[in-house]
Formats: sequence, C-alpha cells, structure tokens
Amino acid sequence: MKIKTAAASLWFFAGYGLQAYAAAAGECVSRPERFVLHSDTVYWTVSIPSGTECLQGLRGKTQLLDEVKLVEAPSAGIVTIAGPSFRYQGPLGPGTDRFRIAVSGENRRQRGSSVIIVDVTVR
Repeated sequence: MKIKTAAASLWFFAGYGLQAYAAAAGECVSRPERFVLHSDTVYWTVSIPSGTECLQGLRGKTQLLDEVKLVEAPSAGIVTIAGPSFRYQGPLGPGTDRFRIAVSGENRRQRGSSVIIVDVTVR
C-alpha cells in the first residue's frame, strides 16, 4: 500500500514539475495569425529575453496536422519540433533571428499545407 501511495505521489509531483516547466517557458506568440492550410504563408513575431525559451502550439480548432517540419533553421537559436508544436530556445545575447516551419494536414476536411515564418527578437 505504501509503495502505491509513494508511486502516486511521485507521478503527481513529476507531472506538476513538467506543467510548471512548460508554463515557465511561455507561449511564443501571444496572438498568432492563423494559417488555413491552403498554400498560405503567415508571419509570426516572437520577443523573448535572452537565454530563455518558449513553446508554441500550432494546431487550430478545425485542423489535423500530419506533418510539421523545420524548413529553415534559425541562425542563432534552437528550434525543436514536438508533435503539433515547436520550442524555440534563444541565444544568450540579444539580437534577431528567423526560422520557417512547414505544416501539412487537414482543415475542415480539406487537405493542404502552410508555411509559418517566425521573426524573433531576443532582448
């Protein structure tokens, strides 16, 4: 019985720690321009403190994304694709950065793709 309680407590605190980490990372774009998967290109702007990171979901309410890929890497930071989201880790010093993400899938049962160009300001 004590082992089950300890295991449950461990899972609770581990989950809590992951949620706190994701919240500390913050969203990259406060009001992202929505892409519609019709060969469209959208432009997002990110501003983060140097040495920090942010996490941004990509999927809209009516979308099912099949593929998310980094087609142009940033020159200073690091982008990691994780399912229908990306994590941008900024460099240690201030500056600007840019990267491109391609997404493909379905929006309202229509197949298509979009490109997201992300301009980053690191403060």
